[in-house]
Amino acid sequence: MTTVVERSDQERGPSAVLPSGDGGTGDLWAAVADLSAAVAELEVDSRFDGADVESRADLAVAAARELGLVELELRATLVLADLERKRGNVAVAGRRARDVLRWAGENDARHLQARSHFLLAGAFQELGDLSSALEHAVRSAELLGQDARPELRVDHDARLADCLGLNGDLAARERYDHVLGLAEDLGDIRRQVVVLNNRAYCETIFGHYEEALVWITRLQTVAGNHDVGLRGAELDTLGRVLMELGRYEEAEAAMLPGLHPEVLDASLAGDAGADFLLTLAELRRRRGRLDRAQESLDECVRRCELHGLTGIRVRARREQAELHAAGGRYREAFEAHKLYADEWMELQSTERDARARALQAMYETTEARQQTLRYRELSLRDPLTGLYNRRYVDDELPRLLAAPAAADGAVTVALLDLDHFKRINDTCSHETGDQVLRTVADLLQEIGTPADDGSFVARLGGEEFLLVLVGLSPTAAARHLDDVRLGLSNHPWAPMTGDLPVTVSIGAASTDTLVSPTPSDMLARADARLYTAKRQGRDRVVSEAG
Repeated sequence: MTTVVERSDQERGPSAVLPSGDGGTGDLWAAVADLSAAVAELEVDSRFDGADVESRADLAVAAARELGLVELELRATLVLADLERKRGNVAVAGRRARDVLRWAGENDARHLQARSHFLLAGAFQELGDLSSALEHAVRSAELLGQDARPELRVDHDARLADCLGLNGDLAARERYDHVLGLAEDLGDIRRQVVVLNNRAYCETIFGHYEEALVWITRLQTVAGNHDVGLRGAELDTLGRVLMELGRYEEAEAAMLPGLHPEVLDASLAGDAGADFLLTLAELRRRRGRLDRAQESLDECVRRCELHGLTGIRVRARREQAELHAAGGRYREAFEAHKLYADEWMELQSTERDARARALQAMYETTEARQQTLRYRELSLRDPLTGLYNRRYVDDELPRLLAAPAAADGAVTVALLDLDHFKRINDTCSHETGDQVLRTVADLLQEIGTPADDGSFVARLGGEEFLLVLVGLSPTAAARHLDDVRLGLSNHPWAPMTGDLPVTVSIGAASTDTLVSPTPSDMLARADARLYTAKRQGRDRVVSEAG
């Protein structure tokens, strides 16, 4: 698709993303605020490939990582990934976007989800998978919050319009009208040019050249009123529209500014102006200016070979055949057409393979990483109950005890042991015993952890469980543990165990009054209180709170 790209009117230096200050709390908050604003600015500017976008994004990633701001780091990472997409590294860009999207979904980061879908829509568009591109474009528009920068709303809705248009859906027109209105309200000339150019291009896809002329003429007016020079992308669209309407002389006159070396070399569409030159060659051939057409085509081919532009080079073969035929050189035209047909078939096969490899790379790496994470998760789970196991406790408990909540005395470690569990196994069967353990695990997951604040429940082995509570004072934790005890004993066990009750003894220790609590110390103190609960008659809670 012909896409307009512009540089930012005011380039911002790399230092714009660096936090400043001398390390105090006020300076830290200022650094976070500055970095957040810089990343938001990057997302807006990256649409137009400012010369310093990459260096600013690199610095933003480093600064966010240093400050531990994961979401800001990933937002800047997406800017870098989109640069990779524009350079042709679609698989790399897509893989990064999918990884970020997964994290954003797991952490309910809505803006990051929207930006990931935005990049994936562009990646699938590059791969020719227009249905997937449209799906991601829809999600990117839906998820972008109302508090997002208005420039991003234009970009996301414009990509949705582009994907609708490329899919041949006339609903693109209504979407383009909406987006253009947003860009006009902003007074953003760069984005108006993007929307008008792509609207005109999509009308050529529909075969509605008169309608396309309306929009490309409007683009010329906007650019002229604001002294904005048209780049090769817009001039190509303009020339194509006028040519298809049979206005050859007018079309060539309109395209001539694109022949200036600085315009051709400044092409940001990745084609070094070759696509523009191919359109100009066709136009000149239609006008009967065969020598000038050959000059344009020769320069197009030279740039294709210099920059490895295989797709445009193959299309140039077809134009060469047309040129030979127009000059009455039918033998040469036949040979050129045979070359075109052979290379076109080879290109189709190569592009299919490349798309398949890119898609495979995007999905395989993500799935492999998900599989690795799944295996790790399984290794941290008890196979009978699905609760976390001792390995997870060894990983997680030290982290919790080093957190601020522990220093505030708001972490409680409780050991729970089922009373007379051997009687259930011996009287009812080990299968019933396993069923009891699974039910206890379900109840503990349901009523054991009061909030999603780092609290967790684990099975240590046999009939012994661990409950770690975060955010409760010792007194509140003791009350909660007694509610857990009552919840377990009041469960209707009779259908499972008959006359045998299922009760639990609990011993608990909190971090209150401890300067540097360790897992071994906390577990030892909880175990001692569990022993006391057993000795005092079972079915009770023993804790520091009494």
